[in-house]
Amino acid sequence: MRHAADTLESARLFVRRFTPEDLDFLAVLLGSPEVTRFLGGVKDRAAAESTLRVRALEYYDQHPGLGMWATVERATGRTVGFHVLNHIWGEPDIQVGYALAAEAWGRGYATEMSVRLLHYGFEELGLPQIVAITNLDHTASQHVLLKAGLVRRGERTFTHPALAGQGPMAWFEADRATWRAPGAIVTAS
Repeated sequence: MRHAADTLESARLFVRRFTPEDLDFLAVLLGSPEVTRFLGGVKDRAAAESTLRVRALEYYDQHPGLGMWATVERATGRTVGFHVLNHIWGEPDIQVGYALAAEAWGRGYATEMSVRLLHYGFEELGLPQIVAITNLDHTASQHVLLKAGLVRRGERTFTHPALAGQGPMAWFEADRATWRAPGAIVTAS
């Protein structure tokens, strides 16, 4: 994932870099009350454009190998959401995370690509630790993170404006030395 043509694949998905042409998709995704319920709420098109620019397009060059990537079904080529392996807003910690369109929920996609990104982060980037955060009420996401092999380590609050209003967040960790990919989810590309 060192240049725009790079992708990571899992059994049913791949992630690719976002491009400016993905703004319409991201605006719809981040404009969905259902999708953003636990992501700080609905974002208008201008906020989606800022997210695309700051957290994806500019971030790729600032932090090679890390980013926010479009999640795509391999069988259909349909973009179904995004996955991240990037810094938590305003923090030094590298997080794994995701947001999927509601029609992609319940298929195991969040877990599948999260496991692939954990494998990539530990094995290819050599990161010593990867963390995750989720809203305390978002039990489905907490379950995904546990299935992906992260361990719940309490709660944290954050001061960055993008997160501060959400209150305490569930905190998860995985360490390179002890993390093991569950089952046969990982497919190297």
